[in-house]
Amino acid sequence: MLKNAILQAAAQSADSVRRHRGHLHRHPEPSFSETRTGAYVSEALTAIGIKHSTGWCADRGAAGIVAHLHGAESGTRHLALRADMDALPIQEVDRPHASTVPGWMHACGHDAHTACLLGAAEVLNSTREHWQGTIQLVFQPGEETLPGGASLMVAEGALATDAPETGPRSTGSNTVDGIIGQHVYPQLDAGTVGFRSGPYMAAADELQIRIVGRGGHAALPQRTVDPVVAAAHVITALQTVVSRSCDPTQPAVLTFGKVSGGHARNVIPDEVVLDGTLRTYDESTAQTLRAAIRRVAESTAAAFGARAEVDLAIGYPPVVNHPALTDRCRRQAEELLGADRVVDLPQRMTGEDFSFYQKVVPGCFYRLGTGGDGPGCRSGLHTAEFDIDEAALETGTAMMAWLAATGSVG
Repeated sequence: MLKNAILQAAAQSADSVRRHRGHLHRHPEPSFSETRTGAYVSEALTAIGIKHSTGWCADRGAAGIVAHLHGAESGTRHLALRADMDALPIQEVDRPHASTVPGWMHACGHDAHTACLLGAAEVLNSTREHWQGTIQLVFQPGEETLPGGASLMVAEGALATDAPETGPRSTGSNTVDGIIGQHVYPQLDAGTVGFRSGPYMAAADELQIRIVGRGGHAALPQRTVDPVVAAAHVITALQTVVSRSCDPTQPAVLTFGKVSGGHARNVIPDEVVLDGTLRTYDESTAQTLRAAIRRVAESTAAAFGARAEVDLAIGYPPVVNHPALTDRCRRQAEELLGADRVVDLPQRMTGEDFSFYQKVVPGCFYRLGTGGDGPGCRSGLHTAEFDIDEAALETGTAMMAWLAATGSVG
């Protein structure tokens, strides 16, 4: 009875979920600046009749929200659902429903995550006579930027069972039993979902290396200490750090995605800045690589008479899905969608701040297939072409509601 009720309610809410996603997609906001987004979510929850607290992460300029619903049947089960709300600094390709904010777009699907959670709230509210316990809703800012909105939400007590009433700085001694998160995945067809128990996504550190030399005329290099040449050698030397400093059986990735320096082709600059990321699963491996990066960068720059200043920010922990909760969620997904629409996921070296919740309570982070035949519906995350097959929104809405209403850690 519950399954049919949820599927029917998800179908009935499909149009409103599409409208939510369309509005959020056209009005993206940067990490820790999601004030309009938070206001929109708050208004939508109020319209549904769901009590909630606002002002989460307000010290960082954000507008996180925590809400909850109580089932009609008695029970102590208390699970949380999470959606992130921030966008990325990417200029979207021209299309009818594109972002109206120059240079910003929802290129990671957070608009879909928020829309699906609003849809799940509507579904759960209309089917509450069929499920027991309490379901907490966490609308989180700042997933894309350190220190990660999840870490701040946890610090402010968002996982406390009294958080929806007391708001930020909740002091309740009880926490939710577990938390479930959903993320779009263009490599899976719309209407399918994927799970992986145990380690799933990598820890993500951010690093910046400033190569300081002495600038001058490009035609007189002997009077300079060229940081461009030194930076080139530092990048090359660091490519051996993973292969020669850590256990080959431990996954690790070191990538530099940004190189900044210089103002003119005929001027040697004073400095070059390298920005990169380090991804690992094992803390011991991470510590080894952090030390090696600093050692190799400093010694290589020194060989060219330059100086390397290494700033390494420890980022998100690895996403490790709780086996019991994840296995239960997978079984429930098969019951809702059919076994042929539930797949196993491979490990990834991408990072996610959902891991901060998993440091406190059991968590399951799964993937919602959003791939389709439309433009951009197979494009990768964090690209200007990225889009979703909106048929996935009904699946995502039903899945979140179903897993929350039927999931358990034990």
